[in-house]
Parts: sequence; C-alpha cells; structure tokens
Amino acid sequence: MWTIPLKIMFRLALAGVLLSMTCALSLTGGSGPEKRTAVKREASGHLEASTFAGTLMGLQYEPYFTKLNVGWETGQETGIEGLVKGTQEAIPILGRYSSYDVNLIRKHEEWFEYLGIDWLLIDWTNFLWMKPAWEQHQGATHEIEETTELLFKTYSQLEKKGKHPPKLVLMLGFQNGPSVPNALQRLNGVVAWAKTELLDKPEYENQWLYYHGKPLLTILYTASLPCEELAQNTNGLAAPGWTVRWMGSQLQDSHVDKCGYWSWMDGTIRQAVTFRDNVPEETVVTPACFPFPFTEDVAGKGGWLDPKATGRDHGAPYIESWKVAFASRPKFIQIHQWNEFAGQAKGKGGGPKHNIFGDEYSAALSDDIEPTQLNGCGYRGCGGWGYYYMNLTKSLISLYRKETPDITVMALSGPFLRAAVKKSQLTLTWTYLGESPSSYTLKVDGQPVAEEIRGNNYNLDLSKLSAGTHIVQLVANGVHTYFDLAAEHLTKKSNTPLPVTSVVEFGYSPSPKR
Repeated sequence: MWTIPLKIMFRLALAGVLLSMTCALSLTGGSGPEKRTAVKREASGHLEASTFAGTLMGLQYEPYFTKLNVGWETGQETGIEGLVKGTQEAIPILGRYSSYDVNLIRKHEEWFEYLGIDWLLIDWTNFLWMKPAWEQHQGATHEIEETTELLFKTYSQLEKKGKHPPKLVLMLGFQNGPSVPNALQRLNGVVAWAKTELLDKPEYENQWLYYHGKPLLTILYTASLPCEELAQNTNGLAAPGWTVRWMGSQLQDSHVDKCGYWSWMDGTIRQAVTFRDNVPEETVVTPACFPFPFTEDVAGKGGWLDPKATGRDHGAPYIESWKVAFASRPKFIQIHQWNEFAGQAKGKGGGPKHNIFGDEYSAALSDDIEPTQLNGCGYRGCGGWGYYYMNLTKSLISLYRKETPDITVMALSGPFLRAAVKKSQLTLTWTYLGESPSSYTLKVDGQPVAEEIRGNNYNLDLSKLSAGTHIVQLVANGVHTYFDLAAEHLTKKSNTPLPVTSVVEFGYSPSPKR
C-alpha cells in the first residue's frame, strides 16, 4: 500500500494499508479460463528464477481484506490512523470479499493461471508502524499473518491437485510510513518470524519463488538518499535464508535503481528499469500512476490529485507502460496491482490541507486491475471497468511471450468515463503494441467519420453532434487480434482473427451560443 510523504525521505503520515470485511462471497463472475502455457518448473516443484529462460510475470496482491484491515462497510474506522472502511474506488466482480475465504483464493488463483502470472508480491509493508505492535501478534497484523499462511496452504493443496499457482514473494516494509524506533531490529524480527512460521515448513517449500538458490524476499524502503547512505542504513539486515532485493518508489526522482533497488511503483508511465550486472532485472507496469512531492512543503495537491498524475484513460497509459517492459525484457515484471481497493476518506488525505491521496481514489484515478462491477458504486462514484484490464493484461502477456506474436493491442485515449465534453473539437490519440496498423478508421455512433487515418491522433469535429452520450470507435486496419477486450466478459482466445478496435464513450454538452 502507498502512503503520503511528508519529507524528502518519504516519511509518510497517512496509513496505506487496506481496509477489511467479513461478508460472505458468491464466486459466480466470469467464464472458465482457458488453459495457459505452463511455466517450466523443476521436478522438485521449485521455480528458480536465475535459470528460467525469459521473464517472470509478477503481480502485487493484497491479503488485507479482514475485519481489522480493509473492508467495505462505509464509515467504520480501521486499525490504521487516517483510513476509513468503504473507500474502495469500485466493487469487485466477486463482491465484497474476505481474504479468509478459500473460495476467493481459489478463484483468484484460477484467474492468475489463466493470465500467466508466475509470482505474487504479498504486501506486509506496514507491519512496523501498525498498532498494536506487530510483535504482539494481535489485531490487524495478526490477521494478515493468518491470511498469508492460508494463501500458502491453499496453493500447496492446489498444486497437489495438478494446478500451477503463482509462486509467492513477501514484501516487507522498512520505511513505508512514519519513522519507528529500532526499525532494522524489528524488521529482522519479522524476517525471523517469517522463516520460522512459513519458510521452514516443508509443506510450503515449493510455494516460494527462488532466486539464486534461495526464496526471494523484497523489502520496501522509500527513502530518496545516495546509495552509500542507503547501504549504511540497511547494514545489519539479518536474512541469511533469503535472496533479498530492496524496493524503492518514484524512481524517476529518487533514482535508487542506480543502487540496485527495484521499483514498487513510479510516478511516470515510462518507468525506470533496474539493471544488475548490466542485465535488466526488474521493472513495474501499471495502468495509472501519480508522483509524490520531494519537498517539505506539501500544501499543494499531491498523489492522485497532482496535476502530473496519470489516470487510467481507457488503457492507453497501461500499454505505454508495457512498452518499457517490451523494450528491456527484464527478468522480473511486477504488475502494479491487483486488489488494493482502499484509500483515504474525504478530508483525511495527507499534507496540511489533507488533500494528498496516495492509495486508490476513484475509478478513473486508481491502479487496480481485478475485474469490477460495471455499475457498482464505490466511495467517490458509480461505475467500474469490468473485465477490461484483466482482458488487456491477458492480451499483452500473450503478445509479450510470443504466444500470439502476430496480434496488435490498441487503446484509444479520450475523456474519462461519463465525462462531459463542452468544446466543439475533441482531440483523440491512441497507442498500440504489436504489429503496425496500415491505417485507422474512426466511427462515431457506428458511422464512419474518417478513414485511412495515418499517425496516432485525430481532431474530431463535434459541432454537428447533438447533446448527449456518444460512442467513438477506432478500428486499426490491416492487423488483427485473438482477444476480445470487451469489459462485459472474460476474454477467451478466438480460433479466428478478430478486428482490433477500441471504444470510448463520452457525454457532449456544448456550451450555449451567445
């Protein structure tokens, strides 16, 4: 979870963990997934990243949907200062679920196999500053310990049944909130506990992602410091049973990738890539992002309300983010993220004006990709993205892995969902990955308005349109796909080529003539 920086070292005053819930769950959403190409694993069941030929697809995953953490009951306080339950930006297709629900874990795992996800990044980043103290193994952190072990246990059972669940990577937190005393000593305690309670249990041996012979462990440290100072501050970490990778954030400003730090999330869509021994090791991809200020004065808007924040924009930024991964082809890709579904309540943001929002904000200004109800109502409005981002992820991974090397994946940029356009000119842009279209055709409400368009932009004349809702469709000519990206259903690979299209719906409300 993200929290809000109050100093250059990203000392955050806001809580960034998820809320909780106790509702029962009906797992009826979506059609059955197709069988994906299985990742080759060693006979022992281990997945060793260092000997794996290719990229391992990762996905940040939250096990925080518990009574004392993330939840859906509007207005109820959580165990985290500043967070109120019921602040989700949209409602999952699977409903207001609980991380204790084994059926939920199994459904998610089914989807992850379908997508081709190799590993999950399990978020424990707020343990050191949550209350009661983590060492008491009570309250909110204890619930997360329980749901994490339930994930290990369920995945172990599924593997025995012939499934191939993603391997698991813990993400601990050294600094992801207010400064805490004895942080490194306490972090070593979390590492030791995880070794005893999870790593040393034979039944979980095959559930870890191994790297250079040991399970991979990531630790989030969001400071913006020189490499020598980062190393000095983290000297003394006791994790002999693990291969450790430190993670930073906002690498476009902190530049801690130069220190070997992986990215948890960045503030620009064209994100950084971390190299090790001159080989690309890790990058993050995301459907949306926001920058954080690097100054003491955070009186202005920040987080999702920062003028430089990038919203979802119909998937166009997501494709742009993946372009960095396609160009660098690192060992690890981390998709940010699956299921945060939590944010700050109105008036509870960070900064002196309480207007810096660093977790999910709204359907347009958020970065979850788990399927959501199209008409469900979140904290700041109604409407979700359906299966669109899951379908888009499926097509991008299929293209990346050259399972369908001949396809094109395209997204049309335009007004946010249900946004009202008042000007008579609408500038449209688009982006794609894969085979290059020969040209484009643009339709409005099903009628062609321009054909043989070259380039990736077009100024649409709205002056002759009536006020109300209109649908713009872009068709890429001379290319095809095998994946329907419609938000209403989970895509399946088609046996025959499909047209490459992208649709934007907007409201036109022309200014009255004087």
